[in-house]
Amino acid sequence: MTNERKGRTPGRAAERRTHPRYGFTANAKVIEDGSDARIEVRITDISQQGCYVETARSFSLGTAIKLEITNGRDSFVARARVVSSSVTGMGLAFAEIAKEQYKVLEKWLGLLRERDWLVQNRRRTQRVMLRFPVRVSGQNAVGSPFEEETHTLAVNANGALVLLSVSARKGQLLRLLNTATGGNAECVVAYLGQRKGDLWEVGVAFSMPNPTFWQVAFPPSNWTPPAPGGV
Repeated sequence: MTNERKGRTPGRAAERRTHPRYGFTANAKVIEDGSDARIEVRITDISQQGCYVETARSFSLGTAIKLEITNGRDSFVARARVVSSSVTGMGLAFAEIAKEQYKVLEKWLGLLRERDWLVQNRRRTQRVMLRFPVRVSGQNAVGSPFEEETHTLAVNANGALVLLSVSARKGQLLRLLNTATGGNAECVVAYLGQRKGDLWEVGVAFSMPNPTFWQVAFPPSNWTPPAPGGV
């Protein structure tokens, strides 16, 4: 195994990327621009910026290609270029993604973000019912940016339950501003709750650990309050 292959995701290095990669398995075709030479490949991970494919045959660095990925009933097509090449596979960077294709990619990434967060961040602290003023921003269902002043219903060390007037989907990335402290954090929509009038309960989880964001000391998940009259 080459050092390049080993170094792609040491430990939790993917979490430190601007666009983290997620393990993702799917069949794909890589077609070279100009010659139409094609290779059947296997996708092993993917991000908003590119993917890694396993193949015994690789194109040279800088080669412009067309990528076609099939995953169940969904298909994704994008222009890309080869940014790494070895005897085991190629790293591809997306160059052009049409709007309708980007929706397919975001659908896959949303499911992968949710899965990754559930695996890495099982609740380790008690949720505390506290109301904090927050500002939530991101993209709405049609891809337009939004920003909303709202508040939390509950918080814990890994995220919060907030009220939003815009619809959200699991795995969606949002930005959360604690207006009391000025702290900002990227979050993933991990839970969709009940509707309260014109608002929806939305559970958001920090993309990376952020234990001081709320400036609250949380009890561990196995903590139980003492019995009445107890010490």
